[in-house]
Amino acid sequence: MIRTRLAGPVLAALTCAALVAGCSSDDVDSEPRPDTSGGNQETTDGTSQEGGTGTEPGTQLPQTTGDFGDAPQFTFPDSGPPADLQVEVLSEGDGPMVQPGAAVLADYAGIVWGGEETFDDSYSRGAPSLFSLSGVVQGWTDGIPAHPVGSRLLISIPPELGYGPSGGQPSAGIGPEDTIVFVIDLVEAYNPDQAGEADATVTTEAAELPVQVHGEVGEPATVTVPDGATEPTEVEVITIAEGSGEVVAAGQSVAAAYAMTSWDGAEQDVSWPGDGQEGTGPYAGPVGQGYIVDATVDVPVGSRVLVLLPANDTQPATAWLLDILGAA
Repeated sequence: MIRTRLAGPVLAALTCAALVAGCSSDDVDSEPRPDTSGGNQETTDGTSQEGGTGTEPGTQLPQTTGDFGDAPQFTFPDSGPPADLQVEVLSEGDGPMVQPGAAVLADYAGIVWGGEETFDDSYSRGAPSLFSLSGVVQGWTDGIPAHPVGSRLLISIPPELGYGPSGGQPSAGIGPEDTIVFVIDLVEAYNPDQAGEADATVTTEAAELPVQVHGEVGEPATVTVPDGATEPTEVEVITIAEGSGEVVAAGQSVAAAYAMTSWDGAEQDVSWPGDGQEGTGPYAGPVGQGYIVDATVDVPVGSRVLVLLPANDTQPATAWLLDILGAA
């Protein structure tokens, strides 16, 4: 059995089970990904960039340069932006189809319609970003699914499906009426029905677990707490099956499928679809910021782990089952 007890700062962080429940909105990073924290944009004459080269809605999309994996450049038409969401396949991949609610690893570059400089891009950082399609602007949530991994997409997002509903993103130079445009390279996808490695090495048998896990390794699962089970008094991480991937490191982002239950069974959630439910889809987010996935540090991708969290002033004791799908 691989069993780890965590204490100190890790305990303080992990008792905030920020995947789904148990934290206030102030505890959870609610900023949509991709990050748009760049500075205000300016045009060459020093004026603020408003976006859009025409006043009337148009039908043309901008021209872009580069192949999959290359940082693009944008050339905008003289007309205004399309009024609705537009997705153009610049090149089609041959990988798995991205499903709604997936976690996606992608390179991207975003620009305000008519702009000269991107407000954010992963190419300049030298690595793709990992994000959940349930945690980004609606234009990404709607526009990315139904395209295969390996595809390069051009997406024009009207303000109502971008940052308009939130009043824009002033720090990134995005106004509430701005259309935003992205080139997105789909590097990898972790779909809602995906689980860890089916041939992961079992390290803890079901009979040794303090809670009940329903579902074989490599398959969707749920977790329940049997009557009379002793509540945890400290954070405990139990590796149920060890995958063959690279170990997760602090500072990475992780995609994880999960099932959760409070000790009394009153609160439950699961990322996998089942019993007529769609499921929430995999979690995708950073390691080392107080999320439950902090417990995956030093655990190989493909593994299944059980995380037990003690009760605190704001939440009951909980049991989390995590399948580590990927890390970047």
